[in-house]
Amino acid sequence: MTLYDNKNYNVNSTVRSFALGFTTVLLAACNTASNTNPEDALGVGQQTQQQVEVAEAKPVDNTDNLRAFCPRTIIRDGTNTHRTFENGVTKDDPNALNSIAIQSTITEVARECNYSPTNLNMRVGIKGRVINGPTGRTGTFNVPIRVAVATTSKDVLYSQLHEVPVTIPEGGSNALFSYIDSQINLPVPDKPNLVVFVGFDEGPPS
Repeated sequence: MTLYDNKNYNVNSTVRSFALGFTTVLLAACNTASNTNPEDALGVGQQTQQQVEVAEAKPVDNTDNLRAFCPRTIIRDGTNTHRTFENGVTKDDPNALNSIAIQSTITEVARECNYSPTNLNMRVGIKGRVINGPTGRTGTFNVPIRVAVATTSKDVLYSQLHEVPVTIPEGGSNALFSYIDSQINLPVPDKPNLVVFVGFDEGPPS
C-alpha cells in the first residue's frame, strides 16, 4: 500500500508513495495533544488508521480555538513495514523471504504545529528501526518514507517522499532511525479537518 502522491488530488486513485539524531530524546506519537513538540518524550504510542475515526469536521467560528488545532498523525494501514531484497528479488518472487536484506518498521510518530497570521507550519517526526534479514547485510540503506496531509474529504494538500538513511554497523543486526519533516507549510484551515499520514512508500519522490 502507498500513501498520498501530490500529483493526484483524489485519495481513491492509486497513490505512489526536527534535527536528525535524537540521541537523548524519545520521539513519541502525540495525537492526544493539540500542539505537541515531536522532541518531547511523551511516550503516548502510535495510532493507526483503524484506531482513529476521521469524521467530517464542522466549521469553527472561533479563530482562537481553530489555531489550537493540530492534525492527528496516523501511520497508514499496511505502510508501517518495508522490506528491501537482494539482487533484484521482489516480494512476489519464490523464496523471496530468503533474500531479505533489511526489514524496516515505523514505530512512532509525532507532530508540532505553529501558526502564523496566514499559515499553518508543521513538523512531523518519525522513529523506527531496521533489522537485517537472512542475508546478514550491513551498511547504510535509504528507507522511503512519505509524509502527506489530506483533508477528511480526501483532498491532498501536501505529499513528500523522503529517503531516510540508516546504518547497520559491521557485525550488527539492527539499528534505529529518526527523521523530521519540517517542510509542511499550509494556509490556515477554515475548519479542523486535516489529517497527517505517514508510511513507507516505494513511489516516485514527486
